[in-house]
Amino acid sequence: DRLLALRLPPALQIVRLEDAGMAVQMAEYVCHALIRFFREFDRYALQQQAGQWQPRAARRRAEYPVGVMGLGVIGARVARAVQAFEFPVHGWSRTPHALPGVRSHVGAAELGAFLAATRVLVCVLPLTDATRGILNRATLARLQPGAYLINIARGALVVEDELRALLDDGHLAGAALDVVQQEPLAPGHWLW
Repeated sequence: DRLLALRLPPALQIVRLEDAGMAVQMAEYVCHALIRFFREFDRYALQQQAGQWQPRAARRRAEYPVGVMGLGVIGARVARAVQAFEFPVHGWSRTPHALPGVRSHVGAAELGAFLAATRVLVCVLPLTDATRGILNRATLARLQPGAYLINIARGALVVEDELRALLDDGHLAGAALDVVQQEPLAPGHWLW
């Protein structure tokens, strides 16, 4: 990736959009993916296609703590939306954020504890040199067994081949990826 150097007039005011109307849409996506996984709607859909009736045991929300990685404007909105469905919520960020009802973990020193407390990981991090590839075998393997990944941030945060290895060995139950490294995916790519 090459950065485009811009020469802007000194008097030009630069404004950063923190939400741009996306926070609610991102929260909707996360809640849809979370509930689809938690309620096993994908399995029921396969049963329906096969004409089978096989009820599954109910799951307890307390056993599916959700970790929101990145607690900026969008991450905070996602955390509040997930709380509405009564899942335990943990948050991790580089700097401290105090959100009601969210167990906050801060900085590199607390990343391991955050991951170990998480069964459904929601990534809302920005893409920086420090975050590129942060969702790799080492970090994802620290999630609780049978964990689920939801990435709504940037594709380059995930090391896709290492994600695949954890899916193949069963440590991760699945993933909902709103973004991938190369978009659009090539026909036949394993992520399809």
